[in-house]
Amino acid sequence: VDGIATFVELSVPLAARLAEALGLPGLRPAAVDAARNKHTTRACLKKAGLPTPRNALITDVSKLTEAAQTVGFPAVLKPVSGAASLGVKKVTTLLEMQRCYKEIVDELSTLIVSSGALVQGSPENKGQNAKESGVDLTVLMEQFLDGPEVDVDVVMSEGEHRYACVSDNGPTLEPYFNETWACCPSLLPKEKQVALRDLAVDCIKSLGFTSGVFHVECKYTSHGPHLIEVNARMGGGQVHECNRLTWGVCLVEETLNCALGIPSRPLVPREPISGTAYCYVNAGKSGTVANMSKLEELLKRENVVWAKPLTKIGAKVVGPSDGLPTWLCDLFVRGKTAKEALDYLQAIEKENPVVVT
Repeated sequence: VDGIATFVELSVPLAARLAEALGLPGLRPAAVDAARNKHTTRACLKKAGLPTPRNALITDVSKLTEAAQTVGFPAVLKPVSGAASLGVKKVTTLLEMQRCYKEIVDELSTLIVSSGALVQGSPENKGQNAKESGVDLTVLMEQFLDGPEVDVDVVMSEGEHRYACVSDNGPTLEPYFNETWACCPSLLPKEKQVALRDLAVDCIKSLGFTSGVFHVECKYTSHGPHLIEVNARMGGGQVHECNRLTWGVCLVEETLNCALGIPSRPLVPREPISGTAYCYVNAGKSGTVANMSKLEELLKRENVVWAKPLTKIGAKVVGPSDGLPTWLCDLFVRGKTAKEALDYLQAIEKENPVVVT
């Protein structure tokens, strides 16, 4: 065995421990564990003198008032270890917090591990109970961070970053924080992009990492850049294709290089190859999926990279007024610039590619 790599969040701790046990290059298990626990991450940032939002662990309902006094409102409730906005909700009062805490605990109790990912259990989604699989579902209360959200995809090698790409994320659907759209490269002013990149790299270092591929989520708030979380792996979904089409950098290749101990020096052009934009289309209302034929037609259009269904005809879906919105389809497009790609994406989304009745 020359190296061990994974692209699955829940497998990152195992891959790190196997690499350490076999004497292979890889991520340090202690650093992985710190990144996967948001409360520990905040402690590492604070120790390194990096921006750290107020936060408190809520181990049971008796800790709600104490946490509210520590953090204040508005705030966000989230599992200390999670993914895809599952169990994440904004709260603005203690009364709302008490109600939402119960809802979140109930929702987290239904999560399962399926194909290496955390998903909500259902007749269609079957797997092992998340808590029984060792996933820490303790709830963290954290100061709400305002401002635009970004992803920073980072390649670290020999203690320094060798590549960093900042992508914009559209406003999330509150109070559930479901993702809406993303575009690359970022449309933010250059100085804000640099500040976000530098923060992402500093956060990675503060956790104890020296090499690897990382998907870092940040916000540029009214009081400067702040970290949301560090994922010690390549980002999922559209992230690989986004970096490849925008900057010509293959994060799969870079992950394998790091796993083999090969120094990373990706060749990055001075200007982006193209602009890219993508989204998971959220159900606008609850109902039944009636028609998805538009997706096949979209695939024939120029600069549509893909239009993938995420549901099926006859499926029941949830809109934002009734709970965490269901993702209907996955759209990915290109343009000469990020702004052109984003405009194109949003125009397609307005065509209602998946009809719900």
